Amino acid sequence: MNRMDRRTFVKVAGGMVAGSLLFGGCGEAPAFNRGVKKTLNFWAFSDTRTAWQKKAFELYKKARNPDFEINWLIMPYNQMHDQILITSQAGSGGPDIADIEISQFARFIKGDVIFVDMAPKLQAMNLMDQFYRPSATDPWSWQGHVYGIGNELNTVLLSYQWDIWEKARVKTPINSWDDFAEEAKRFHSDTGKYLIDVPFDAWGDWWILALQQRSGFFNAQGQPVLNDPINVRTLAFQKQALKDGWATTRPPSQSQASYMAALSSGNVTSLIGPSWQFSGFVQQNISQTKGQWHLQPLPAWTPGGSRTATQGGTGVSVMKTSSSAEEALDFVLYEHSTPEALLNDFTLRQTWPTFRPAFADARLSEPLAFFDNQRVGTLIQELSPEINQWYNSPYWPETTSACIAYGITPAIQNAAVSAQQALDNAQKQTMDTINFETA
Repeated sequence: MNRMDRRTFVKVAGGMVAGSLLFGGCGEAPAFNRGVKKTLNFWAFSDTRTAWQKKAFELYKKARNPDFEINWLIMPYNQMHDQILITSQAGSGGPDIADIEISQFARFIKGDVIFVDMAPKLQAMNLMDQFYRPSATDPWSWQGHVYGIGNELNTVLLSYQWDIWEKARVKTPINSWDDFAEEAKRFHSDTGKYLIDVPFDAWGDWWILALQQRSGFFNAQGQPVLNDPINVRTLAFQKQALKDGWATTRPPSQSQASYMAALSSGNVTSLIGPSWQFSGFVQQNISQTKGQWHLQPLPAWTPGGSRTATQGGTGVSVMKTSSSAEEALDFVLYEHSTPEALLNDFTLRQTWPTFRPAFADARLSEPLAFFDNQRVGTLIQELSPEINQWYNSPYWPETTSACIAYGITPAIQNAAVSAQQALDNAQKQTMDTINFETA
């Protein structure tokens, strides 16, 4: 028997899957080998991620009566992503469904993509526009295809310790970054403390501020654009904040205790980030500050400009090599477009969903005690349509690494290095690495 190489196998498997995706309606599971009970394997790297999905599968079984069960396997983060790549090359032995973390996605779109394209089914079910796509599909999209879907609506907000700000007479809400700088200067002059800090060894805050202005790591073609004028302006703003003394440098990213100490003591009184940051990270690490936090939109860069962005996320993908790809996809889309299923994750992790219709449920907008009974969900629903589209790329690891090592870190730590010089160098290093790898 002739053996197919991997490229031929994936093309054939992809064609078989594409031809099988015209499956049944929303009311029942696809009629595929019905009567033969199968087991689909779901790989994940966190049991907090699978907890809500297990509940979703119980709902799915009641609604669809499928002819399969799911075996849930939790593996270490790196091992899981590595094994997916290895088994996909082998053509067998891998999962049917898998969680794919945003920063790992690039590994799987260099060459033949191993995931089922969800876009045709999303369009056929009229679901595509019912999601907040910058969080739901942008992280797992490439060249017009959607290879994964996320349930975590990572709408970025400015969270601040309202009791400290109120005592220091900081005027809220702060509507522009220029106003923020003026308030921060006065606050530091009066108290010796800071409204915000600036990371020197991580790209998250810089990315948020750049995406807020419709920029970021890549253009629509997936090419790195680190020295785009907006990106340079963003880094220059952070650099100037440190030079003018109204912001301080954040402790190293591995020193979480030092960062928590700065927040809990009130030396740094705000942060920018999505719900896993302000609702998860903060509550888990400095729970004693309960009731002392408020949330507001990000200050805008220009009048009428976006007041938010997105950051992070994990999506669910279906493997082309799965012999049950149509069943797997049916479940994945069900769990991401069924409000009752999504509300389970909100209950478990206080994660707001990417599916717009889910916000009809009043539970998502209830007052939250940690935030002084503020209706956080209402604010998230108001701001989420303002999240700008962004683009992933096969060159994510090369670009993000160079952005930190040659761009952000030298610009923040060395007064003699301008933002333009740093990001020009980062762009050059990125392209040199990519050209070497692809030569």
